[in-house]
Order: sequence, then C-alpha cells, then structure tokens
Amino acid sequence: MNEATRSPDEDAPALTQRLAVELTRAVLQAEKRSGRTLDRRELAGRLNVSTSSLYAYLNGTTLPGSVVFDALLDALGIPGAEAGRLATLRDEADAARRLRPTAARAQAARTPAAPTPRQLPLSHPVFVGRDAELARMDALRSPPAGHVPGGARVAVVEGTGGVGKTALALHWAHRAQTHFPDGQFYVDLRGYGDDAVVDPGEALHGFLQALGVTPAAVPTDTAVASGLLRTLLAGRRVLMVLDNARATDQVRPLLPVDSGSVAVVTSRNRLDGLVVREGALRIALDVLPRYAARTLLERQMGAERVAREPREADELVDLCARLPLALSVAAARTAAAPPGSVGALVRELRRNRRPLELFGTQDADDDLRTVFHGSYALLPPPAARLFRLLGCHPGPEIDALACAGLIGAPDPPTALLDSLTAAYLVREHTPGRYTLHDLLRLYAVELLDSGPPQERREATERMLRHYLDTARLADHHLEPWRPTAGEAPGTAAGQPPIDDRAGATGWFEAELSSLQAVIAQAAATPGLEPYAWRLADACAVHLRRSGRRAQRAAVHALARDAADRASDDAARATATRRLADALSRLHRTEEALPLLYEALRTCRRLRDDEGVREARLSLVRVHASRGDPRRALPHARLALAMAEHTGDTLALADGLTSVAQQWERLGEHTVALGHARRALDLYTRLGHLDGRAGILIGMGRAEQGLGRPDAAIGHYELSLDLDRALGDRYREAHALDHLADAHAELGRDKEATALRQEALGLFEELHHPDAEQVRARLRTAEDYPAPDSRQHSP
Repeated sequence: MNEATRSPDEDAPALTQRLAVELTRAVLQAEKRSGRTLDRRELAGRLNVSTSSLYAYLNGTTLPGSVVFDALLDALGIPGAEAGRLATLRDEADAARRLRPTAARAQAARTPAAPTPRQLPLSHPVFVGRDAELARMDALRSPPAGHVPGGARVAVVEGTGGVGKTALALHWAHRAQTHFPDGQFYVDLRGYGDDAVVDPGEALHGFLQALGVTPAAVPTDTAVASGLLRTLLAGRRVLMVLDNARATDQVRPLLPVDSGSVAVVTSRNRLDGLVVREGALRIALDVLPRYAARTLLERQMGAERVAREPREADELVDLCARLPLALSVAAARTAAAPPGSVGALVRELRRNRRPLELFGTQDADDDLRTVFHGSYALLPPPAARLFRLLGCHPGPEIDALACAGLIGAPDPPTALLDSLTAAYLVREHTPGRYTLHDLLRLYAVELLDSGPPQERREATERMLRHYLDTARLADHHLEPWRPTAGEAPGTAAGQPPIDDRAGATGWFEAELSSLQAVIAQAAATPGLEPYAWRLADACAVHLRRSGRRAQRAAVHALARDAADRASDDAARATATRRLADALSRLHRTEEALPLLYEALRTCRRLRDDEGVREARLSLVRVHASRGDPRRALPHARLALAMAEHTGDTLALADGLTSVAQQWERLGEHTVALGHARRALDLYTRLGHLDGRAGILIGMGRAEQGLGRPDAAIGHYELSLDLDRALGDRYREAHALDHLADAHAELGRDKEATALRQEALGLFEELHHPDAEQVRARLRTAEDYPAPDSRQHSP
C-alpha cells in the first residue's frame, strides 16, 4: 500500500489495531510454544518499559518505538520473516500517524470514545429466597485471602430448567454492578432449545465491539479474539454474565483474567471443567423452599387473592413442585382471572392426564415442556432411556440398584446416572439415592407414554421383580428361622449385599416409601397384581417390628384389593388375615373380626389347613386385644390341636404360646407356665428369636401372677434384649412397661419410673394409644408412691 492511495484519516488507527491483534497472536503462540503463560511484568522488565506501556502496545492504544518493538519481537522469539512483516506493519502505522497528524486528530475528535458496556438485561421484578446463594456470590466482589493474582473469579450457577438460575445471576449482578465500574457484559449463549447455539467467536465479536473494536478489526480466529479481549480488559474491573452455557468450552474463551473481574455462568449442565481448572464457585440450585414458593405466589398473584384461597395456594405450590418457572406460569394464568381461579387451576391440574400442558406458554423460553426438552434432547440415548423409564417408578426416590432393575442391567448404571445428574434432570440427594421433582417425573411419564407400550410394561415388571427379590432376601434375614419354599434367598446380581438383620432393616427403612408406592402400582396394573400381595407379605415383618401400624394396614389393604382384582381366593384370604392383624394393632377390632371369619371360611373352602390355623391364631390375638381371653382360648386350642396333628415344630410352638397367653390372662398362671416352658424350648431349638421374645414376656407375667417379681424381671430382661436385637420397638416398649411393673412391685420406685418413662417415649414415637395408659400409671406412681422396698425384700 503506498501513501498516494492510503487514506490516513482511516488507515492509521486501523493499522495500529491490526498490529495489536498480530502482537496478541504472537504472544499466544509464544505461550503455546513454552507451555506457560508469559508474565507481563517480567516481559516489560526485559524491554525496559512499564507494565502499563506494554499493555498499551498490546491493546493498540500506543504504538511502540522501533527499538522497543524489535526487542519485543526478539523476546517473543518471532522468526526473521515474520518479524520483518510485523516491523513493516509497525512502520506503516507510524508513517500514517506522522504524515497526517492533523487529520488523525480531527478524526479522533469526530469519533467518540467507546462507552462503558452496560449490557445487563432487566432482572425479574419478583425475586424471593436464595439468601444463602446470594451471600456466597457476594464473596466474589473481593478476592479471598490467598487468591492467585491474574485470575478472575468465576461462579457457576447450575440447576434444572426453570429453577431460577438466570433470575439469581441477574438479581445479584444488578445489586453488585457498582463494584464493576469498567463495565457489565451479558450474553445468552443459547445452550438449549431450538435456536442455534452461540459460538464463542460470536460472543467475542459482540464483547469486542462493545469495547470499541471496529467489526473489521475483530479477529476471526477465536483464540486470537479471546486474547484481544483479555488484553483490552487488562487492569479493568468488569462483570460478565454468561447465560445458558451448554459446555465449558463454550465459556472458557470469554472469561476475563484480571483479578478485579468476575464472571457468572449459568448452565443446566454441571460444568466440572470450570470448577477444576478455573476454581469456579459452584452454586447448584434446587427448587424453592416451601415458604419462598408461597411468597413468590403472593407477590405475583397478590397477597389478598392467595389469602382468599390459602389451602388451594398451598396445594398449587406442591403441584408446581416449588419450581420457580412453574409457579410464575401458574401465577400468570390466575393473576387476572376471577376469584376462585386458584382452586380451579388446582382441580384442573389434578384431573388433567397431561398436566404439563397447563404450564405451556407461547414463549418457548417459558414453556415448561420445551424447557425440559432442551435438556433431555442433549442426553446420550442410553441416558435418555433411563430418564424415560424413571417415569415407571412411583416412589419419591430410587437407588442405583433399582435403576439397574429398570433397564435390565446387572450392575448399577453409574455412568448413565452421572449423565442425568450432570444435566440436573435427577438429583443425587444422598450417595447412591436419586430423586427428581414431580414436574420432571411428569415429563418422563409423557415421554414414556409417547413410546411403545411394551417399553413401560417391561420396565415396570423388571422393577417389581427387583423389589420383590430384594424384599424377600431382606425378609429372610429378619426371620432366618422361618421355613422357605426351596432354597433360602441369596444375593444376586443387581441386589444390595444384604447378609444380616441390620442390613435387612436398613434396606427396608430406606425403601419403605417406594415399596408402598410400587405395591399400589402393581395392585392397579392388570396382570401385575401378584407382585402387590407378594411384596406386602415380604414387608409384613418389618412393618410389624418397626411399629408402623397405619402403613402396615395400608399395604395389606392394597394386597387384598389386588387379590380381588386378580380373582385369587387364596391370596385374598392371606391378605385379609394380614389386614385384620394390622387393624387389630390399630385397636380397630370391630373391623378385624368379620375379616378374619371371612378368611377362615375361604381357607376351609379351599381346604387350606395352614390358612385355617393361621386365621385361628389371628382370632386369638383379636379377642385377646378386646380383653376377652375366654373367647380367644378355644381358637388357641384348635390351632394347637392342628399343629399337634401335623407335627410341625414351629406351628406347635406358636400354638403352645397362644394357649399359654390365654391361660395367663385367665389367671391360671401355673398352667400357663407349663405351656410356655414347652414353647420356649421349641423356639430355642429352632433359633426362633421372635418366638422366644414373645413367650418370655408371657412367662414374666405368669411369674408376677404367682407373686415372684424377681423371676419375672429375669424373663422381661431377656425378652428386652431380644426385642432390641430384633428391632421390635412395639414389644420393646411393652417389655419395659412390664419391667417397670415388676420393679414397682418390689418397691423400686426410681427404677420403675425410669423404665416407665422409657416405655412411654417409645409408645409416643410409635403414636401408639397404649402411651396414654403408661402415662396414667406414671401419674399414679407420682401421686401414690409404693411403700418402702424393705417391706418387700425376700
């Protein structure tokens, strides 16, 4: 280019800017060759210039002298031909400035300096909660102790679609913007949805233009443009909000490096790379706390409207899964509607087969189904399949082994679950246990419904088989002495390593909510009803021992309904008997008795002798709980006679126990003890801890009835030890109460009171009505203390 054709008014700044871009590229190449970041201060020292002067050369605000420029090229290790080209470019820029200084000054006067970028969009006018997250982000405004110079602070706000990531980022950015006087940048990277994802180069183009770089001077090479951005931001305090990022690589070229700057990134994916390499602060958002979700509705709909329908508003909070986007859409639907519209929306959400349609809007950014699809569509096919199949699982949470059951895998699908947690479509709330909020569950169900019907059916049956096999294994370890058909259950692939009573109890405790849900699911699914009553049977012992009286009744009621629908009389009789036992524990004996006589008739019709015997033992328990041992005793004798006829050892022990308990209640303590000792011997030979614990309490009561409280204490203490080992909290409470009676009879008021208080605590934890009787005995003991214990000494 010669001077006659060059336009100095335009070429001088353009040449200078082009030189700055080339120098930035040279710096990047030098760093790449050396494998480390060049220390700008050290480089400036080698050139014998100030650091600010070096930055001015690199960002194009000052043209270096020829001597300094040659030294810079040498320090960067630029080869001869390339060094010559750059030197020529420097000389052209210098000549352009010197030839027409007046024109250059005039041009500069006519071109205003680039304004400070103020790109933050409006934040949501209603923002609630997130106080802890805001406090963590506030710490970004000042570098923490030990912060490495030369590194900006980065925060990554992550979470599922619609959880309020952008709202949090913008709310904090607006309130913190005064700490960043040199500019606030914003870009929507469009990482999700149908629109084209914003390339880092496109975002850099916008940022550089905002900093005054002409479009023609913006480098086309992303790495060079990134270096230019860092150069221009050197020494400045800026804030960047990089919204809706899909991946770390989309973000990294945009990050500032100066320690006075902050970048806030939002993503529906877990951006581990930023946490590992940039030391980003991770802020993972969950749905709102209940109080905040209610407050959001009040502020968007109006507190008066919510106050007119408080129960409906609370239910709407639950139906929206406390997801901010869903709450906002629901509020928008009802804000201008007539009174009663909250309740109307709640009813519509309840009865609609595709409730996500009610959270749809014309704006794709606010349409809940579209938002969820943006994350789902990016999943690898195996992870997408697992997410769909989670729609089969009705429980509040699921463990990795049940996920393996869903997809038919022998081992936990750890990699697939990691993909789902990384996309914030499921949450690992405790190690190995996963949950997803109700709206995501509905989305998974919709995906499943839109696919082939056999996909749901096969996955549901695999899941039920997993739970049944595992429940039977756990139940076996709760009562290893109980006879089983065929070989005892053993741990197989895809099952937890349950090998003792503690492991079995722990599994049941973790899975009870899911078990009840899958029992209900099986009971309502044609062809899968047998899973309902078989699972209920496998859960029965744990439900009884843990004192879950209402849950026990609910599970067996579901089993009975399932047997009804399947027209299986034998299963219905067993479920009916188990339901009656559960109702008896709830003191609902008027309901239990007709059920037991129905079960007894069915077993007789089916010639099921074992069923008849079990029904009689249940009748004994119901009549005894009604305080009527005379009506209970004949059933106990008949059950014992049936056991003696078959010679079954366990049945014989159970029959002896039942007869002994009724004689004890009738005051025939010596007769009761005779039967009880035989039962204890049989249970001991069988290793039947449950039976031993039960008969020992009966023996203690008989010894007390014979005036031998010391002997009774020995029996009660043995029973208490067994109850605690078995985890039978209900019987533990009764053993403590009986121990208190025996100590009180010996005048040991202090020991009796302590034992009674412990029993009361257990009954109260179990919400058992017997608590009131124990509480009354405690009050009586306080009002009427026993005589001095020395009067009762043997």
